[in-house]
Amino acid sequence: MTTLSAIRDYIKAYDQLAEGSPVWVNYLGENPIEYAIISLPGERVIEAYVNGDAVMAYPFVFQSAESTTDNLERLETMGFYEAFADWLDTQTEAEDFPTLASGLTPVAIEALGWAYLYKQGESETGVYQIQCRLVYEKEA
Repeated sequence: MTTLSAIRDYIKAYDQLAEGSPVWVNYLGENPIEYAIISLPGERVIEAYVNGDAVMAYPFVFQSAESTTDNLERLETMGFYEAFADWLDTQTEAEDFPTLASGLTPVAIEALGWAYLYKQGESETGVYQIQCRLVYEKEA
C-alpha cells in the first residue's frame, strides 16, 4: 500500500463527505461534488537520525469540485473545510491515523492553512482546496 492510497482510504472515512461522492487520487472531475487527494512537492525528510531512522512528511492537497452558484453554497463549502481541518486536529490528538506500510508510524495529520477557492470553472462549479501533510516516523 502506498502512502497516498493510505491517506485516500483514511479521508474516505470522514463522515462529512457527500454520500456517494468519489474520492480520486491526483485527479478531480468537474461535477459537484467530487473529492481528490493530490500529492504535492515539498519537504520529504524533516529530520534524519544517525541510525537511519527519519521523521518524514507527505504533503498533499484535499480538493473538491463544488457548486458556486450562490453565497450560501460557497459559505457552506468553507464551513465544510473548517470542520475538516478541525477533524484532522482531533484525529491527531486521538492518535487515530492512516494505516501505513510496515516500518512507518504516523505521528500527525494536519491542515497547513485555510481552505480557499483554487479555481473558478467556466460553469457554476469551482475547485476548493486545503493543503495538508502527514508526518510519520520511518525506521531504517
